[in-house]
Amino acid sequence: MLWSVIRHTLWVTLLLLVLSLLSFVILLRDPLNADLVTHNIYTSYFNYLSTLLHGDFGITYNGGKSLIDLILTVLPPTLELCFTALLLAFILGVPLGIISAVNSQHIFAKSLKSLSYVGLSIPIFWLAPILLYVAAVNHWEIASIGQYNLLYEIKPITGFPVIDVWFMDVPYRTKIIQNVLQHLALPTLVLCILPTMEIIRIIQQRAEYVLNQNFAKVATTRGWSKWKILHQYVFRNTFPLLVPQVPRVFTLVLTQCMLVETALGWPGIGRWLIDAVTQQDYNSISAGVVVIGVCIILIDTFIKALTFVLDPFKKKGWYAR
Repeated sequence: MLWSVIRHTLWVTLLLLVLSLLSFVILLRDPLNADLVTHNIYTSYFNYLSTLLHGDFGITYNGGKSLIDLILTVLPPTLELCFTALLLAFILGVPLGIISAVNSQHIFAKSLKSLSYVGLSIPIFWLAPILLYVAAVNHWEIASIGQYNLLYEIKPITGFPVIDVWFMDVPYRTKIIQNVLQHLALPTLVLCILPTMEIIRIIQQRAEYVLNQNFAKVATTRGWSKWKILHQYVFRNTFPLLVPQVPRVFTLVLTQCMLVETALGWPGIGRWLIDAVTQQDYNSISAGVVVIGVCIILIDTFIKALTFVLDPFKKKGWYAR
């Protein structure tokens, strides 16, 4: 276990160094940052690395605001959208994957399997405005732009309006909650398509493999019900495999989220970065690359630690001692 921790720490340190180097190169693309290279490129890089370690990202030249304050404003909406999309994907994907695996020869399972491959190839940047147009034409309540109606004032406590709205003490709080959920519904539905289809594919393939094993067939001959077989064999041998897939699925959702934010007016870090690229604000681009990379690394580290806790085979070297 100790060697695994050391190896992962060295790998994370290397990734952070590469990330900071990439950020420094982007920063130097702006002629206004030429003063960063004072003596030589190496000294300037280590000075820049020192400022990053102190949490100082500098300022944006488009307005002169502190980048750390801007990031703390635009990052929570993106994380809120990604986490709600992943949550909905697990709620929909897990039971659909199990149902399609149990009835693998049924037309529903075959249709769902084909649909999962189609869902993985749908371009989100094309689907989001179409769904918004359909919802607006049919006067659906979810046809909303932004995070919530600007007529309402939600005091930031956690940075996530879907959580902060529950701490409000106003007579019309129910209306604000409804408005926040209406604005969250459409981007969440669009974003959850890809992870839902990926989870269905993983669950279906693994569950079919377990059900085709001899121990599952023997349990069937003993008169076990489908639910008992699922509980004893399928669930225990399938769900743990989803945990290591979370960082990859989260990265896919995060990249898709940037396109959805632009199409649906969501005030997240993806839309902010695309605006920064349009305005050639290299300071913002450099800071955004670091923040997104650190978020992915933190998610990956957390999932690996959770996998170590849940998977007994990860602990065999530790128990052997």
